Amino acid sequence: MYRGITLSPTIAKLFENVLLELYEGQLLSSDDLQFGFKKSQDALFTFKQTTKYFITKGSKVYYAFVDASAHASSCGIK
Repeated sequence: MYRGITLSPTIAKLFENVLLELYEGQLLSSDDLQFGFKKSQDALFTFKQTTKYFITKGSKVYYAFVDASAHASSCGIK
């Protein structure tokens, strides 16, 4: 007999795939600046092109990056 804790990731992954199959059209048609559920979208390419665009227009470009993984691991989240 399998323990429930062993089966839960498998069931969750199956449920995730079912939801993705059902709602893929809505997820993939979301905002162009969201990359989480996009297919064949390269966030790094968009980042570079945006930076290049504003620099060639004479603007200063400032970016801020937040690494939430360090905070998440300190809270016990993996």
